[in-house]
Amino acid sequence: MFLADLPAGAIVWTGSVITSVAARELREGDLLNVGGTTVTVTGADHHDLPGMARVPVSYRPHDNDTVRAERWTMSGTTRFIPLQLLRSEHVECGLCEPGTNSHDVLIDRVTHGWVQSWVCAAHLELP
Repeated sequence: MFLADLPAGAIVWTGSVITSVAARELREGDLLNVGGTTVTVTGADHHDLPGMARVPVSYRPHDNDTVRAERWTMSGTTRFIPLQLLRSEHVECGLCEPGTNSHDVLIDRVTHGWVQSWVCAAHLELP
């Protein structure tokens, strides 16, 4: 479920977003900016060598339609500028009976960060 599919309500964000991501933190589907080129992570095989990360990527050099795929092996601490990092987060209405109104949603850590709390629309309407 994507964040946009979360039932209506009010979300309070933590206010922190990710502006830099290490190679060891990458997952399939992440979008990065590498030297002005948009790169899509197509998988991640971590710990091939101690402290190293092997990251398969695809990209379009010079913004043409040719998608090229490569496998990068680098230090796990190598930093990239993320464009999109979708991560799963468990969100539960803070006022409903515990466990009765919870959802697992994908949240873009670059755009939104983390959900601090969520209140469903039914509780927003209460006086």
